[in-house]
Amino acid sequence: MEKYWRNVLPVCLLIGMQACTQADRNGRDAAATGVVDSLSDSTQRAKAITADVDVNGNGKMFVLNASAGELFEIEAANLAMNKSKDKQVKVFAAKMLKDHQKANTELHRIAGAKGIQLAQALSGKAEGDLKVLNTLANREFEVQYIRMMIDQHQKTMQLFTDGTGLTDPELKAFAVKKRPLIEQHYKKALEIGKHLNISNANNGDDLLGISP
Repeated sequence: MEKYWRNVLPVCLLIGMQACTQADRNGRDAAATGVVDSLSDSTQRAKAITADVDVNGNGKMFVLNASAGELFEIEAANLAMNKSKDKQVKVFAAKMLKDHQKANTELHRIAGAKGIQLAQALSGKAEGDLKVLNTLANREFEVQYIRMMIDQHQKTMQLFTDGTGLTDPELKAFAVKKRPLIEQHYKKALEIGKHLNISNANNGDDLLGISP
């Protein structure tokens, strides 16, 4: 009888460990599903949540939102480079294109190794904003583009600030590395906004009155 229990006990322990691991994974996947439900249609189309991804919900949400933002920045920069006649705006757009393409490539490498697919399309709102932007020309276009960049980079700064607290070491390192660059973009957009004489509602650096 003692020999029987010596043989059976390791099997019971192994089954128990597997059950705990599965329960932990189920918890992570349930949290991630909630994240997807709260995001845009484009994020859902990315189909980034899989049972095999060993990244918690916050990490997945960061990847999805960051990659969606990169797509928007790249599309908007392409429009500005083609349509703007203002030298400062065109130089800024060229930098946006270069920096965000590079960041998107880096994020794709990190996320791909973890089995997370990046956003593949713009959200409905972002697509609509770009369509409106494309109907404008000259100063109207440039003012609207810079307004969009100020707003977008404010949101992205918050996203990457939150990202510096992620538990996944690679995603955290990516957020820490890119956060200062995003702030540089934001400050440059504010500077160009002054150049374009965008109204300063708060008599400070917040040209649009959109700071928290």
